[in-house]
Amino acid sequence: MRLPIFNRSLAMLLLAGIAGLVAAWAAKQHIDGRVQQLEAEARTPTVERIVAAYDLPAGTRLGPEHLALRHFPTAVVASDSLAPGRFTELTGTVLRAPLRSGDAVLQVHTTVQAQAAFSSHLSAGRRAISMPVDAINSVSGLLQPGDLIDLYVSFEYQRRHITAPLLQGVLVLATDANTQFVQGVDQSPRGSYATVTLDASPEDAVKLVAARQGGTITAVLRPPQDTASSQKAVRGDLASLLGVNRNPPLPTRKAQIIYGNQSVRSVSRLKPATSGPSQASGLFNLPSSPELVSAWMHAAIKYQMNQAAHTDGASSNVTSPDMAAQ
Repeated sequence: MRLPIFNRSLAMLLLAGIAGLVAAWAAKQHIDGRVQQLEAEARTPTVERIVAAYDLPAGTRLGPEHLALRHFPTAVVASDSLAPGRFTELTGTVLRAPLRSGDAVLQVHTTVQAQAAFSSHLSAGRRAISMPVDAINSVSGLLQPGDLIDLYVSFEYQRRHITAPLLQGVLVLATDANTQFVQGVDQSPRGSYATVTLDASPEDAVKLVAARQGGTITAVLRPPQDTASSQKAVRGDLASLLGVNRNPPLPTRKAQIIYGNQSVRSVSRLKPATSGPSQASGLFNLPSSPELVSAWMHAAIKYQMNQAAHTDGASSNVTSPDMAAQ
């Protein structure tokens, strides 16, 4: 016996509804699984390693602009991969084989050309400038090639002492003639050098020369993974900086006024407009935030920004960041 047309339509609608619910449930389960997977990956301990900033062909002479940083899960990172502090071991070396963007750069991927001129290790548009240690505080002799430093300059302006950031994120290329361009060899003994050679742009080199002639330069060591710059400067003497330069106390007596043959009168002294310590801790912010000058830092920041943008785009499609990088 055949069902009426009305009953058959109702049965078809019921089956379609059940199929839709099953499909929605399956899609939700899939999405929830992917979300849980991404959250688990986000909780996985990671370490930073040096990678290729973009596709590099064999024969490329590596400079700071070719290298960047990427996070890898600690459990799967290659044992011979290089941490950020060792990037100078790769600078100036030549690639044996091509690398894809984001691939870890290992020492086996590179070779050193014997007796290469020091200038060949400089990137395009960069300059090496040497400063005598007596003109720059060298962090008690602890500087080594590959370190990053901030340079502060102290000088007198309009009868006031000012200390302000001059250059930040400056790469130390050498101490005396000691460099780390020879792979696997640490040639720089600590505490015994007379000059420090820095990586700078032509504009920054001019600033260093002028600052050396017009003020006192002090070096401050910074960690290689720190990409933040500071706008803080200080004006005034040490008393202003510490907030101990208080106004002198005013006399409490009334001032006597004598005018012609008039009797002596007295008026109350004027009260000071302000009381207590004078303004000023002396700290102030520079008009703009200075950029880090190291080409290595520029490359690392650019790569991190590209990775962040890529990750944001991948997240909208519910894909893993590592899968997206590949």
